[in-house]
Amino acid sequence: MRAPDFIIGGSDHPYMLRWWLIPRNRWFNVYLHKIMRDDDDRALHDHPWWNVSIVLRGAYIEVMPDLRARRTPYTRIADLPQIRKRRGPGSIVFRRANSAHRLELPIEGGGIRYVWSLFITGPVIRKWGFHCPHGWRYFKDFVARDDAGSVGRGCE
Repeated sequence: MRAPDFIIGGSDHPYMLRWWLIPRNRWFNVYLHKIMRDDDDRALHDHPWWNVSIVLRGAYIEVMPDLRARRTPYTRIADLPQIRKRRGPGSIVFRRANSAHRLELPIEGGGIRYVWSLFITGPVIRKWGFHCPHGWRYFKDFVARDDAGSVGRGCE
């Protein structure tokens, strides 16, 4: 297999390896992901485009806000209770760009703790970021300045 096109989280302890399965473009992209560790647990995140995840191997727990518990239109995502859904091989997940979530990798049989997935995106339609207790934070203000896949300022 060829080397990944992009390493998120630094090559010493990568969060994710990404391969571009078609030439990157502004309308539609298809990536192969090898997710190697949990998302940062300080806040849920969203994306700049609608997306579809198809789990190929391994499994993850998707942590999401329970939107049924939303009390008012002004209730912050970070203030809602969270629900957890296991996504195993064959799972197909459609998400809107503003769908807040994070991924946790459970230890599966045999100690496997990584996930292979196909990740399909539409065009960029918004900025993306993290849902902190004090409100939404743009990703560049949350992650490390020199490596967007690494821990940075976070919600502080």
